[in-house]
Amino acid sequence: MKGLLLGLTAALASTAVNAQTANTTAELDANLMDNTKYCYYANEEYSEGSLMEQEDSLMQCVDTRDSESLVWRAYEPEQS
Repeated sequence: MKGLLLGLTAALASTAVNAQTANTTAELDANLMDNTKYCYYANEEYSEGSLMEQEDSLMQCVDTRDSESLVWRAYEPEQS
């Protein structure tokens, strides 16, 4: 019985450490994101002007001019 209790305690401690490590890693990833230089999709960086098909739409990473971040917007080809 003592061995079972010790094993359960060790397992719970291990789970708590793993959860804390995962949270710390996620927080670091969020801190490393720079929306002034990149758009993000599925944890990948895309530079300004990048095009991506999302569902049935073509999206482009653009500078909104009214904020300091790049965002995904529906692609509108430049008219000559």
